Amino acid sequence: MPSSNWGSLILAPLVALTVLASCARSAPDGEGHGAASSALSAEDRLAACEQDPRVVAGLVTREICAGADIFFRETFEGNGRTCGSCHPVENNFTIDFPFVDALLDLNPFDPLFVYEHVPELTDLENHELKKNGLIRENIDGFEDLANKYVIRGVPHTLSLATSITPDPMHEGADMPLHRTGWSGDGAPGSGSLRDFLTGGITQHLPTDMSREPGVSFRLPTEQELDLTLAFQVSLGRLNELDLNQVKLTDLEANDGRLAFLDPQRGRCNVCHANAGANHLDTGRNRNLDTGARKAPGTGTNGAFDGGFGGLGLAAPNIDVLGIGFLNGFGDGTFNTPPIIEAADTPPFFHSNAFGDDIEAAISFYARADFKDSPAGRELEARFGTPLQLPDSDLIKIGRLLRVLNAAFNLDIAKQRLHAARVLAGRFHDTRDDVQKRLMELAEVEIDDALQVLRVAGTPLHPVSRYRLRQAKAEIAAGLSAAGWSARQGGISGALQRVQNARGEFGSNITFQLGQGNLMY
Repeated sequence: MPSSNWGSLILAPLVALTVLASCARSAPDGEGHGAASSALSAEDRLAACEQDPRVVAGLVTREICAGADIFFRETFEGNGRTCGSCHPVENNFTIDFPFVDALLDLNPFDPLFVYEHVPELTDLENHELKKNGLIRENIDGFEDLANKYVIRGVPHTLSLATSITPDPMHEGADMPLHRTGWSGDGAPGSGSLRDFLTGGITQHLPTDMSREPGVSFRLPTEQELDLTLAFQVSLGRLNELDLNQVKLTDLEANDGRLAFLDPQRGRCNVCHANAGANHLDTGRNRNLDTGARKAPGTGTNGAFDGGFGGLGLAAPNIDVLGIGFLNGFGDGTFNTPPIIEAADTPPFFHSNAFGDDIEAAISFYARADFKDSPAGRELEARFGTPLQLPDSDLIKIGRLLRVLNAAFNLDIAKQRLHAARVLAGRFHDTRDDVQKRLMELAEVEIDDALQVLRVAGTPLHPVSRYRLRQAKAEIAAGLSAAGWSARQGGISGALQRVQNARGEFGSNITFQLGQGNLMY
């Protein structure tokens, strides 16, 4: 679906009904990932969503509700996995080693690890999934399963509405409609986000490696494709910031903002305009060869990750590592991810090759791999001087991104707490499970903000962190309350403390959030 239609899709008329009934939901704390029936049709889900309290209260459209139910619970008659297996709501819609490790302790037979227990799926993944949170991707075709694949991290699905429209300079007959995945070619067919669901099912959900539709899985219906798209483009934020108008109260973070914008300092704003995923010149997503393909950890059995453009090639066509022979498929380019969400979604780049701190990712741009890359040389030609990124600016830009990410976390926490308060006030203790899960997921975002704000050196917003710990106590009290009134009191107290903590960050950090953040 063209991006111009997303707004009307997201803001579709709300259904307001007064009857409440049970609607399937994912279990908290990682229980039940992928354990779901495929018996429900799209119409069944839409009918159930008309009775979901979030839809009845006008907080979420029934289309987004039904799309979320498909995303988190539909197995497509496959191996038990769902979209939510690799994009869990409680882990920023991605997986990493800590999440995988915790899930292994909780349930080693979770469908994420189905390749270890079903002989027909031995080659679906390899040891890198458990070791580094990396999954196996046949982005260049399934014709040589033993050798023609790459190992990649799982990109989060937050703020897709802002980040996947391709740059006009890359238009052409072979260009995808949307830049999905790490190299901008993650979807089959047209390359649209709508088609990404089909690609994900084929890659990750089959019951055997033949991947035959109707045998290894079922394909989604047209209506399921539309509904899942509606949910995906309603996740995260729907707008970009204007960093020229943002003012941060932390002096180092604010100087990091200036370095981010300054072409003679960070130069970050050219490729990540306003800390998003789009190029400054066009406001659209651009594929670039930044030299990140040379980062460690990108090898497979016989090929390295060459990024975009390897589909249909019978033999390696690129020297990915620059070591003197052809060892990968593609043109060496990867698309640009949004970085407002970055500090909260380590490790970084397509290969998970960097550590858990955003500063490690920023430091890549001070390395020779970047400076000598086509993208690095293009920046040097544009501004006439080599990029200088001293440690002092690296630290300050890191603080900037930490504050922006924490603000995003807290806005989602507020959105969920507000919804829980509305539901408690309207429905009291009816379907209080929805209220409580929204409270729990709000606390997840608060924990993320606390983690993001934890930084070496000068403390970053210690008063805000204290208030956020108080907010967690209010949520705990609300969750343990005997009835809706006391629960609503805990929610209100938490909301006030989160708002006060968020207010310390600065001005003009304004996010428009999608309704999908209220689904799970």
